Amino acid sequence: MRGTLAFIKKELIEHIRNYKLFIFFIVFAIIGILSPLTAKFLPELLESLMDENITIILQEPTHVDSWIQFFSNVNQMGLVVMVLVFSPLMAREYEKGTLVHMVTKGLPRLSIYSAKLAMLYLSWTLFYWMSALITLGYTFYYFPDSSTEGLLLATVSMYVFGLMLLALLLFAAVVLETTFAPLLVVGGFVGLLFLGELVPVIQEWSPLQLNSRNVQWLTGLEPGREIIQSFAVTGVLTVVFIAAGAALFRKKAIN
Repeated sequence: MRGTLAFIKKELIEHIRNYKLFIFFIVFAIIGILSPLTAKFLPELLESLMDENITIILQEPTHVDSWIQFFSNVNQMGLVVMVLVFSPLMAREYEKGTLVHMVTKGLPRLSIYSAKLAMLYLSWTLFYWMSALITLGYTFYYFPDSSTEGLLLATVSMYVFGLMLLALLLFAAVVLETTFAPLLVVGGFVGLLFLGELVPVIQEWSPLQLNSRNVQWLTGLEPGREIIQSFAVTGVLTVVFIAAGAALFRKKAIN
């Protein structure tokens, strides 16, 4: 436990020096501020840019539009930046040979792996929920009649989906000693999930539901057994990725 905490401290200092945490703060703060702002003023902006001879009927924006922007921005910006920044998580350690030095000094491999996983999850947890709280505050500011019905399930489901992707990223980073290969693994996995949506049976169990039905729950759709199945599959996959990564790292030859 002491070794894990020491390595977490080392990782934290390194991420601060490399401005990784600062990058996450900026990106997720922008997402939190921009999402309700875009929902509120985008219709007015579009209306001002349209030709006077063209008439477009736009619905009055609501708090749901704010969260639509939030989930879209987290998918297209937040998760992408998180995966990109953390993709060299193990590659640089392999290249620099720091792992050999630490292991020979007696630091358990499991402590190293646990510290890496802890930094991934702490970063995602801190900045995702920071962004969600900022969005919530500005949503109530711009849309005073906002409702939080279905919001907890919608935000938690995306959070759990992110945990799974980061567990896969760490697993791929352990197995593949390059910077870009883990990116391809995560991207390929998400692509397979989208292909699986074409098969109804797979769709009912797909983790992608946690990342695609958020808005439906905000608009009053009652979650059915499919959501329980999706949470179960996502949880199992997350545990499998974490356990497999730890087992492989313990046996991996470190040069």
